[in-house]
Amino acid sequence: MQHLKDLIQRYLKGNATPEETGALNEWYDSFDDSEVSLPLEPGEDRQQLEQRLLNRLRPAMQPVRAQKPFYRRYAAAATVAVLVAAAGIAVLQHRNASPPKNIIATHPATKEVLPANKKAMLTLGDGSTIALDDVANGALGKQGGARVVKNTGGQLSYEADHAGGEAVYNTLTVPRGGQYQVVLPDGSKVWLNSASSLRYPTAFNGAERKVILQGQAYFEIAGKAAQPFKVQANEMEVVVLGTRFDMMAYADEPTINATLLDGKIKVQDKILRPGQQAVLALAGHQLTIGEADVNKIMAWKNGLFVFNNMDLPTILREIVRWYDVEIVYQATPGKELYGGGISRNLNLSAVLHVLEENGTNHFKTDGNKVIVLP
Repeated sequence: MQHLKDLIQRYLKGNATPEETGALNEWYDSFDDSEVSLPLEPGEDRQQLEQRLLNRLRPAMQPVRAQKPFYRRYAAAATVAVLVAAAGIAVLQHRNASPPKNIIATHPATKEVLPANKKAMLTLGDGSTIALDDVANGALGKQGGARVVKNTGGQLSYEADHAGGEAVYNTLTVPRGGQYQVVLPDGSKVWLNSASSLRYPTAFNGAERKVILQGQAYFEIAGKAAQPFKVQANEMEVVVLGTRFDMMAYADEPTINATLLDGKIKVQDKILRPGQQAVLALAGHQLTIGEADVNKIMAWKNGLFVFNNMDLPTILREIVRWYDVEIVYQATPGKELYGGGISRNLNLSAVLHVLEENGTNHFKTDGNKVIVLP
């Protein structure tokens, strides 16, 4: 049991090895319905049982895998939530607020809003576009000095063609409700979050390797000391002196953030050490360096929403990007602050249900709109 707790902690922090991640998935796959009693109450049908399980669920701290039946997914997720809480990871809770109102909000019987999946648009050097979720895996053609390949698992890669060729610029655009990964021509890996884009050359032929980011991405940079790697995100430029970092530059957020996990990066004249974050305030353009909540920042890549004293509007901005929905306020958001985590693999209704149970606002869905109610 202690080994499992330690493994879950490492996974949530992004420190689990591929072998450890495989072991965690194997444990999850071996989950047996007989481990949890699932009796039907008199007169209760399957749908009502599923709702009863959902009502009992506390934040699912493990990425839930879609192939499991509904009731097994929630039972396994609830089990993991208990283990993670025992390992010292907070469950979702509201703070500085009166207890939630004893009201059950009604959600119209509309089609479920699903979480983000692997989809992106590739814009080629000549301006033409390819919807990557619509094309088969395999070679997509050549761009400048590279062969472009769509791999399995939502990954695009550029394989250098030693026959040469001029570099051209491609742009990988991930819409709201999507996510994608790209392996650049130098072997650097980039994971793009929802509502993000990356512009890059198909070959790094100059004195530096430079890409342009909008939105959020996690980078693992191939080391080439003679050819520095730079990321430009709006008004912040990061010079990469090490390996792994996250960068967030959404237009609807008040700051641009660069967070270092391993190695070194330089922002302006400041060199960050692992665990630090550079924050550039768009109002006033003031740069500050401080310690980062790496677990929260890397949560999106690890399949989680993690909140650390976050207010409802901030949480809903993440929900907008992940589920590709619109927020309509018919009530003022409550003043409570949330802490804890919820799986990003849950449907939207389940996430809203957890927020309702732990806050003072309620929600109604209408197509792709989420209406905030008193």
